[in-house]
Amino acid sequence: MRHNHSGSLSTMHFSLSSLRIAACTMALSVICACSSVDDDRIPPANVNLIFSTVGDWDTYGVSGAGQYRIFIASQRIPSGFPYKGSEGTGYGGLLLLMDPMGQPVVFDLACPFCAPQLQRISLDSDATEAGIFRCGKCGSTYDVYAAGTPRSGPALTEKYGLQRYRISIPGTSPYAVIGR
Repeated sequence: MRHNHSGSLSTMHFSLSSLRIAACTMALSVICACSSVDDDRIPPANVNLIFSTVGDWDTYGVSGAGQYRIFIASQRIPSGFPYKGSEGTGYGGLLLLMDPMGQPVVFDLACPFCAPQLQRISLDSDATEAGIFRCGKCGSTYDVYAAGTPRSGPALTEKYGLQRYRISIPGTSPYAVIGR
């Protein structure tokens, strides 16, 4: 009996220890969640942009750090891009850019603070740092080289970051695909 009792105490001790660890982990995740950025405020919209060939990418894509392109299918921007019927460029359009590490990244052009009203961001020509985009309506700024995090304005106060989309470049046909 003594052996079983001691086994039960060990199990009980292990369970209490596990509960404490779980409680600490949960508390830590809640604290971290409170300080995280909400980057999912843009209303859902079709995101499906295809670069069929390497030639399409060379003409309309980005190839160097700091380069960016804007895609708005409804306005046929950029001019001459071979849009197809099923392609979509998100809620406010797509911002395709090359980060300083040479990796392509894609954001929705819609300001998350102004959503659901459509207000597009644009390059902040007054910024002293590279990669800063500004909303012309609310004045919020976003750092596209830091995952679209807010830098100033009401988006920083509310912790609203830019909506990011995925880009896949398998290098075959199609050459590159942007989607949700």
